[in-house]
Amino acid sequence: MRAIPPLTNATQQPRSRLFWAALGALAVAQLFAFWLLCSQQVRKAEARDTTLSVQQMAPADCLQYVPGSTVASCSQRMDVMRASAQPDDAAVAGAMPVNFNYR
Repeated sequence: MRAIPPLTNATQQPRSRLFWAALGALAVAQLFAFWLLCSQQVRKAEARDTTLSVQQMAPADCLQYVPGSTVASCSQRMDVMRASAQPDDAAVAGAMPVNFNYR
């Protein structure tokens, strides 16, 4: 059986600068894409948080600023506003809920 000689610097093929530049550019591009994804997720979370706080403050504002309002009238007013803000069923007719639970 013939022994394999150890690799030396002369037998190894040197990596070109172009390879390392491409590898570095790929790493930077992936970091940038990850940053974009994270910042978009943070913006969506902040929007949800703002929407929730506005929804929680709306009944108190209704009671304070609408003369003669009651809890029931403000609740009814909020229900009407929520119903008008939701899209029509015809626009969502093609949408189908997706469930990823497998058994």
